[in-house]
Amino acid sequence: MKSSKLSRKSASKISGTGVKKVTEQFGVRQVKGGVEFRACCPEAGIVQVAGDFNNWQPQQTPMRKLRGGVWKVKLPLSAGSYRYRLVVDGKWQHDPYNNATELNPYGELNSVVQVN
Repeated sequence: MKSSKLSRKSASKISGTGVKKVTEQFGVRQVKGGVEFRACCPEAGIVQVAGDFNNWQPQQTPMRKLRGGVWKVKLPLSAGSYRYRLVVDGKWQHDPYNNATELNPYGELNSVVQVN
């Protein structure tokens, strides 16, 4: 059984570009009208985002699957700092394309996004 875990290697294969370009395509970024989350999970059946903004309820924020195993969701977040994690086929993990992280109470990493 193949893992649905996010990886830079699979993202490189999908995008056909180097790691620098991949890190520009995936992760979290502020865009007009909100914040966009993008993940590369070609083997995943479902990808969700859980964080401060949805009371850590991943079912409230499913991502939409695009071509090539790319998943995306845009949220209208107001200014502030938000902690979040990706949930890939039920498995919680930090966003490997976001270097801003902090340790959570469970000994794992939360990803952090600052919205201006």
